[in-house]
Amino acid sequence: MTMIALTREITQEKRFLLAFLVSVALHGLLFGGSYLLSRTGILQQTAEEIYSMSDVVEDLVPAEPLQPAPAGRNATRRIAANVSFLLISPAEAKELSGNTQRISRAIRDEKLKQQRKAIPVVKNPAVKPKLTQYSPVPYPAAAGGTSGTVTVCILVGYDGRPEYASIAGSSGNRFLDAAAVEHCITWRFTPARDGKGRFVRCLVYIPVNVKQ
Repeated sequence: MTMIALTREITQEKRFLLAFLVSVALHGLLFGGSYLLSRTGILQQTAEEIYSMSDVVEDLVPAEPLQPAPAGRNATRRIAANVSFLLISPAEAKELSGNTQRISRAIRDEKLKQQRKAIPVVKNPAVKPKLTQYSPVPYPAAAGGTSGTVTVCILVGYDGRPEYASIAGSSGNRFLDAAAVEHCITWRFTPARDGKGRFVRCLVYIPVNVKQ
């Protein structure tokens, strides 16, 4: 009887020990699985953050490499200034600017230039040009309140547009003269005609009163 009781007691201890070991193993597996899942989430989140940052960095990278700005004296371009033009009065500068614009406008269309040369300039056309579009000459501030009459010579083209204007009679004030010549080039005329009804070019002389 004693041996049987001892055997039963040993068997129960083994069962208890086995159950304890199984319980420890299960807890270990559960803990290990939770830890691995949490680490996987952290790694995935970190990977997503790195991917997002890489997109931002890619957007900041320029399409072409930036060229360094030139430094030192070599970066300064030297341009020779027209000293004679810079030293003249404002009214003279305005007059030169107006003359330059007229020259460039004449050279811009070579075909029209050749057509104008082919049409003769008639002194006494059968039908004289008439002034159709005009406006008063803007008074130049540099004239200082002086008024005067400028006789302007205008070459009227076959289309009624002035080809050039010049001073035929001065007012005695160069600022008034320059203002009259520059403004009269914008006027418009009816074309002149010869005895056969053909359009011709002709010179007209117009007294222009310039006043405040």
